[in-house]
Amino acid sequence: MVRPGHLPLLALALAACSDDPSLPADELLSAQGLFLGDGHTQEPAPGVVPFDVISPLFSDHTAKHRFLAMPDGAQIGYAPRDSWSFPVGTRLVKTFGYPLDARAPSLGERLLETRILRLDADGWSVHTYAWNDTQTDAVLTVAGKRVPVEWIDENGALQSIDYRLPNTNQCLACHGERGATAPLGPRTRQLDRDHDYGDGPVNQLDHLAALGLFTSAPDAAGEREHLVDPAAPAAGSVELRARSYLEANCAHCHRAGAPAESSGLILGWEEQEPVNLGVCRRPFSAGNGAGGRTYDLVPGEPDASIIVYRMESTAPDIKMPEMPTQLADARGVALIREWIAGMTPPGCE
Repeated sequence: MVRPGHLPLLALALAACSDDPSLPADELLSAQGLFLGDGHTQEPAPGVVPFDVISPLFSDHTAKHRFLAMPDGAQIGYAPRDSWSFPVGTRLVKTFGYPLDARAPSLGERLLETRILRLDADGWSVHTYAWNDTQTDAVLTVAGKRVPVEWIDENGALQSIDYRLPNTNQCLACHGERGATAPLGPRTRQLDRDHDYGDGPVNQLDHLAALGLFTSAPDAAGEREHLVDPAAPAAGSVELRARSYLEANCAHCHRAGAPAESSGLILGWEEQEPVNLGVCRRPFSAGNGAGGRTYDLVPGEPDASIIVYRMESTAPDIKMPEMPTQLADARGVALIREWIAGMTPPGCE
């Protein structure tokens, strides 16, 4: 549960998100029937199912709350490896916010935006709702905006950022252009993990199946292909954790049919060809993004690898991923460095 308290800690600038009662209902998140009350607690309404992913996308240290809402009686076409097939009317919901104090979760969060990916008859559409400064509702926004916000991190340090709410086109940059827009996270390898629905942790896939939301039963637990938590050393080898990180943070662009396919750098979970993963591979065109380095990935040499240089940068024309972040993910960079450093150097000349 999240609460809207302690707002004086924050630099709030959501003037455009007012409490104006004259706004049309379709422009208000509270009218979407997704949450109890005004939604600031993020308690789902009946029939709305919360879920989480194994390997999250880094989004400038925000906390995220994810939900699935489907029409009554509708079912998901389950697939063990490919993307799931959702029925028309499905809504995938994700709320972003910052903890007021990461050391004390009970103090609550400052909610910033709730994104809805909705499957209409002609395909998926994206909708972003910006939370107002009183945390009583969120208003549909198309143009995007910047929101100054402060929070206390897990080390007790005060952090601040001009958080960027994306415009509609920026959403499509990751989820695919109009007509080819698609969800990224909800699939077997990302959701095969436990979640507490109120009576203790249970496997999410088994829970969805028990609710009757799949057209066919998931594979047995021991047969499922799934990612591992990149932030948990005990979850798997450095390679598995690094590949899980790349799947969540890079593969939405660096895959077949996506904007970065032409780069030749393919970073999805299923890719096995070393050169496609960047090993001893010269980029087609990197410009300043190469940082004077020759290869995307040099085994044993993270400091000679372009992928590390771009992940460490915050310069708009260099940084990777291009969106949605402004900050570099220090933990993610450290993991990719460790992965590359542990590779046997074959020599790239």
